[in-house]
Amino acid sequence: MKFLKDIKTELARFTKLKYIREIMKINIMFFLFFMISDSMDVFIPLYIKGNQLPAVLYGALQTVTTILRMILIWLMAKPKMETKRRIVIIFFAINVLDFGLLKLGNTYIALYIFAMIILTRTLFNTIMNPYLARLLPNEYMGIGFGVRDVFLSLGCAVGLIVSGFLTKNPTGFIVYIIILLFILFVMLWTNSMLEIDEINTDDDEEDNENLKSWKDAPARLKWNFVLIVLIGCLLCCGLEVHDYSAMLGDDIGVTVQNIYNLYSSSVIITAIFSIVGGIIIDRVNAKAMYIFYLLICFCSCFVLVFGNVYAYALSLVLLGFKGVFDNVEQTYFFKLYKEYDMERLYSANAIIQMVLSFAAPVVFGWLYDVSYTLMVTVGVGFMIAALLCSFGISGEKRVQEK
Repeated sequence: MKFLKDIKTELARFTKLKYIREIMKINIMFFLFFMISDSMDVFIPLYIKGNQLPAVLYGALQTVTTILRMILIWLMAKPKMETKRRIVIIFFAINVLDFGLLKLGNTYIALYIFAMIILTRTLFNTIMNPYLARLLPNEYMGIGFGVRDVFLSLGCAVGLIVSGFLTKNPTGFIVYIIILLFILFVMLWTNSMLEIDEINTDDDEEDNENLKSWKDAPARLKWNFVLIVLIGCLLCCGLEVHDYSAMLGDDIGVTVQNIYNLYSSSVIITAIFSIVGGIIIDRVNAKAMYIFYLLICFCSCFVLVFGNVYAYALSLVLLGFKGVFDNVEQTYFFKLYKEYDMERLYSANAIIQMVLSFAAPVVFGWLYDVSYTLMVTVGVGFMIAALLCSFGISGEKRVQEK
């Protein structure tokens, strides 16, 4: 009961933050965008499998878009927020105009459309997550991203349920996605975004323009950055397994609608417990939470070795609980590096991870074509390596000692 009262108190304080209206606008956009995003994560591999295309083609799509995403992330670290907003608007406009071409049934056009959706997601996350972090005081970082995850997960759940019902109505699915893209286009068109020097968060007395130089950062802070990048790379490779779990569901006889329903159930778990997860992240030792998060990721991949319906369902349940603590890395990162040029460090982190895990999508696609069990085993190996590396990171206080 005390914990429930604490949640209520924390949420009441959260609603009184200086930039709460701007924060909630961002959360609504996350809700709408992830109605599209997670549905496409299931739709794309099922489209490739349904058209009897090799899984390695899906891996190739991810690899090609990884190159483009790296370029996009690096470019987005430099412009002002208003410029970033205009670029996102252009991407949404392109998606609105070209998504209907999916109806033509041409493989190359479909791959182009899928690539644009993937790039738009990267652009959206790269801009909106650091922007949200700037608006949040440090002591509300965990709960702030927890609230974001509630909106995000509810969007995923609703999107997956609707998409599941539309599996036998391709035209309806296309219209549904175009409507959501258009709503996001209008929201971004009609709303401006604050620049960094306009934001004076509740926990910062100094002007945000006076960011510290990375050259002056403590050695331990720099080493921690290296470990975060390495762990992120290993985690990215290990979680490639889940990119093919929709295909596994189809292989073991789960209907397409039930695959959507299981994914929806997974994100509902995330939606229900995300705020609780955010409060826990704010209160519990950051290193312990990091290790616990990686352990859940490991288990979600490991159970797929058994290759049956029950293991498949359990994997998606664990994926839901993974989502509850998904903001562990972001919260940890943003708290540590908020005094520096956080946007560029965030971009550098993402780009380096992409470079290091560049070949993973194609390799895992090839492994799937050879043997799903072999692919899962390799993924589990990456997860074990990430767990071992996580013991090298320090808690937030120790990192900032020197």
